[in-house]
Amino acid sequence: MKSAYGLKIPEPDGELTRVGAGTPCGELLRRYWQPVCLSADLQDLPKLVKIFGEELIAFRDGAGRAGLMFFRCSHRGASLEYGRVEERGLRCCYHGWLYDVEGNVLEMPLEPAPNPFLKQIQHPAYPVREFGGLVFAYMGPLELMPEFPLYDVWQVPGGTLKARMGPRIGGPVNCNWLQAEENLMDALHTFWLHTLHSGPQFPSRAYGANPDELKYEETALGMRFILTRKLASGKWWELIWEMIMPLNVHLVYTDEPKSERVRAVTYCVPVDDTHQLGASVRWLADNESETLSGREQLAPGGRKDRSFEYTQRHPDDKEAVEGQGPIALHGLEHLVSSDQGVMLFRKILRTAIHEVRQGRDPKGIFRDAALARHVLTTAGSLVRD
Repeated sequence: MKSAYGLKIPEPDGELTRVGAGTPCGELLRRYWQPVCLSADLQDLPKLVKIFGEELIAFRDGAGRAGLMFFRCSHRGASLEYGRVEERGLRCCYHGWLYDVEGNVLEMPLEPAPNPFLKQIQHPAYPVREFGGLVFAYMGPLELMPEFPLYDVWQVPGGTLKARMGPRIGGPVNCNWLQAEENLMDALHTFWLHTLHSGPQFPSRAYGANPDELKYEETALGMRFILTRKLASGKWWELIWEMIMPLNVHLVYTDEPKSERVRAVTYCVPVDDTHQLGASVRWLADNESETLSGREQLAPGGRKDRSFEYTQRHPDDKEAVEGQGPIALHGLEHLVSSDQGVMLFRKILRTAIHEVRQGRDPKGIFRDAALARHVLTTAGSLVRD
């Protein structure tokens, strides 16, 4: 027996886990376009949002333009959550300062005219772009703003795009974003957690068998795994899950073995160091009703029994990653050969962080508008002889 007496608890790996402004990973995440809210959220009232530890106000002016800015008025710090949306922008409730979507101060109604302060004060704001029902923001240095990537799964003819943003599938996940996302590159946990321990939690029992082959690969966009199993029919099933930089973007397939591409690009949006939201843009065929995938139907948020005893007996990803603590302590881990995906995930992330430190573009940044207009992905399922 090794006594727990004197066990030293290490600090979290701040380089990979912290997302606030000025932190290594926070600076990396801010170099990419990130979803902040649904387009449908922006009606005739402003919306308070929080991302990467920053509290911001999103709104849509009377001309239909979306904006995202620091939530406190530049005058006396009143919250713009109580502001009034107008044709030209957002007006503070306290003294009536009017801001446009770029943070320009258009009016200071209690000041005498002409007003020299109008051109001297610029309210902090971020560039935004709407796509597929989501509002995306770029929160990095303006001079380094990349092209917005349009993934091929969004551009299939004969379909429409449907957006979702809120608690992740399975319910709110209250822990650091990293442990939730690297879980997706831990392919073998599906054999134990989602099958032998908790009972089948995927719609197909094919997920519950050890693979005949499993390989992890670094890609131009990030990384992926390719899992190969022989089915009872004698055919071979290849399953590909893909992570896209800055590795808080994923494409996963969780349905029955068949030949099909992944239809949704999903985001893990860090609210702060210990909370996160989920967002996605999913392609739906024109003749198809919006239904949850089999995995989503089985997720903890849809359980009939939500008692703590049930989750103790049948934990899912939520319990597994939250059980690592608010921020997993890598210094207590003992990684082994089955953790190749997790090790590659962290290596790619750390390399990208170092690229940003050196003043270079990390992997997955698009400067060529033509290349960004049709970004090729590989995630999906293939059944072959």
